Amino acid sequence: MSPTLATGAGTRPLRAVTAVCACGSLALLMLAPRLAAWLAVPLALAGLARLIAQRRLERSEREFLLLAAILPLAYLLNMAVHGWDPGLLERPSRLLIGALVVLWLSRIGLPRDALFWSVVACALSAAAVAFYYTEVQGLPRAHGRWNAVPFGNFSLLFGFVALAGALCLRGRNGARTLHVVAGLIAAAAGLYASLQSGTRGGWLAIPPLTVLLVFLALPRLTLARRLLLCLLLLAGAGAALSASPEARARLGESVREIGVVMAAPEDAAITSSIGIRLAMWRWGLERFGDHPWLGIGIANYREYRQAAVAAGQMPPDFLLMANLHNELISSLALGGLVGGTAVLAFWLLSWRFFHARLRRAGDDQERFHALFGLLATLGTAMFSMTEGLFGTSPGTVALALTLALPAGALCHLRNAAEVR
Repeated sequence: MSPTLATGAGTRPLRAVTAVCACGSLALLMLAPRLAAWLAVPLALAGLARLIAQRRLERSEREFLLLAAILPLAYLLNMAVHGWDPGLLERPSRLLIGALVVLWLSRIGLPRDALFWSVVACALSAAAVAFYYTEVQGLPRAHGRWNAVPFGNFSLLFGFVALAGALCLRGRNGARTLHVVAGLIAAAAGLYASLQSGTRGGWLAIPPLTVLLVFLALPRLTLARRLLLCLLLLAGAGAALSASPEARARLGESVREIGVVMAAPEDAAITSSIGIRLAMWRWGLERFGDHPWLGIGIANYREYRQAAVAAGQMPPDFLLMANLHNELISSLALGGLVGGTAVLAFWLLSWRFFHARLRRAGDDQERFHALFGLLATLGTAMFSMTEGLFGTSPGTVALALTLALPAGALCHLRNAAEVR
């Protein structure tokens, strides 16, 4: 059966509203994350209405719905065993809202290059926020209406997505100059915002994101040229890190903190952020060892955290940590093997979804959207090794949008190709 698409002149208002909501949510994400989230709500409601009315999903839509449901279902299972805290379900459930957005975009679609220009606007706005907070207000770290860590991480990610557009997109007449110039400027803006945020953990993602981008965006280049381009891009990022006083200060701080950990590992958690992370990871792995199958329970984390501090096993700063700052260790500690497997399955299915569409990409639009999703998958997985997938509300919104928007565009392009 052919996919059902919205076509004809009567759908133009729907297409216009859809484009405004989808592109606006992405373009405004770094500037006003709450507004960005609300702009996505009409798309999700339209997707829900479509699901109720048609009760039929295409294969690609079912695939995305499955990967979006894995973590919310894992949370539900964990709470059914260990006890309920409904408030903790809200953030992972945003992935399901993203799946509803996919259902609507799959039917309506987006204008050509719409997501690329939205990403460019997003990266530029992140740089503007970073400049205002650090250069005008004189704050040590840029963050806007975010926490500094996810602000820096997603600024970096959008810089890479813009660079992907510069490498593979063309205008309607085949010209590439405008996309290349805009993409390079946005990539530099995203990197600048990341440096101004002082988010050291995110910088660890630069090498793997660079390799992914070069090797998948430019498959026709020889291996030697791709390796050379990787080295040039990494050298440029390294030069930017070296030239930034804020980045140098944060890296110097890291060296000192590592020295503290090496000299006095038992006291490091009290005196350094790296030390507290290492202590939390050790504590989390111990809890996983005690409760390997279903963990200690997501709803019980606060109680266990308070008990650990009261017993002197962890420093008082542990009470301020909403997660263990490593998604995999958090999932193993709180959800056991079931929770850890769910997180790995989420990443693997997301990678499979976008990589399969990259291999079958018929034009530059499909290639860009698939690369967008792959960069978001790898980037958020890397970022979550030093924070958490659902650690902050803006970060959760960004996670849902950076997966749902390119997925919805890909589903529409593939459905349209099948109709033709």
